[in-house]
Amino acid sequence: MEFKFVAEDPQQLVSIQSAALFECQQADCSDSQPVAEIGPQRLYCQKDACSIAFYDLRPYYRLEVTLADGRTLSSQVFSPHGMRSFYWVTVRESDLLVKNRFTLNPLASPICLSVCGSLWLVGFWVLLTLLGFNKR
Repeated sequence: MEFKFVAEDPQQLVSIQSAALFECQQADCSDSQPVAEIGPQRLYCQKDACSIAFYDLRPYYRLEVTLADGRTLSSQVFSPHGMRSFYWVTVRESDLLVKNRFTLNPLASPICLSVCGSLWLVGFWVLLTLLGFNKR
């Protein structure tokens, strides 16, 4: 998962001091626990972005961030869109709003690579045929 933080007020800058991601089985996150830091599975944050690689996904998550100005804000409960999902996190006055961010990563799918490779070969064959290299 990758989180890109933006301020609701464009005049404000986002600067993350620390962050925690909580995983939940319940839709209201009443059973939330911090994501275990095991090997590379940990939340890494920079000034305005965080990312985490998972071994296993839970049905629900909640994000909590402490900003450089001392405020600690929490997000709503959200469901992941897969192991490699991308989110916009809007930093509002009293909370965080996590929204799915559409990203097209064509190299992520072996099926896409197969289809694209096949289409490339068909296109190459059509080009050769049109140029007259395929005469019998």
